[in-house]
Amino acid sequence: MRLFILGATGAIGRQLLRIGLERGHELTAYVRSPQKIAPSNGPLTVVEGDVFSVAAMARSLAGHDAVLSAFGLTTVRTTTLRQEFGRTLASAMREGGVRRVELVSAAFLFPRIGVLGGILKPTLFRFMAPDMANMEQEIMKEDLEWTVVRPPRLTNGPLTRTYEATDGALPGSSYVISRADVADFMIKEAEAPAHVRQIVGLAR
Repeated sequence: MRLFILGATGAIGRQLLRIGLERGHELTAYVRSPQKIAPSNGPLTVVEGDVFSVAAMARSLAGHDAVLSAFGLTTVRTTTLRQEFGRTLASAMREGGVRRVELVSAAFLFPRIGVLGGILKPTLFRFMAPDMANMEQEIMKEDLEWTVVRPPRLTNGPLTRTYEATDGALPGSSYVISRADVADFMIKEAEAPAHVRQIVGLAR
């Protein structure tokens, strides 16, 4: 498959590149800082681009089978940049003729998020949550084949492949997952879609 990766210089994005190449896919990393991505012997193309430019992104993603987005801002302050990114991505996909997209969001948008999540959502995450939700809404359109991925607390732990994926909620009672496992789910979902037009909770 030809997979278009956004947020490839981030922690989940680097795992998407690693696992995607290991599974034999042809990848395009669309990034602001190409120098942050190490050279690869595999079929990896690195494109310098602006995630807020519809025209530039559309040109680069045309011809791909799916877009996998791990793009994210670290700020917890009030902003609309996540929503603007979602709107740009949706428009670029339409212009570039690609329908399939997977988007990493956050589990704190679920109603049931555990005691710690329940404390953080109205405090630390109170400004981030609306922008995250609006970003999701921008790509959750009938003309796109979207999957929203909502992981809970992320770790730098190993790839386990023992995680669970549940539509519409966090699975079980776990509120943690490794970034490698999130990337593994996204690559497998691209290969064999099972959660199209679903919001998926991941945990292990």
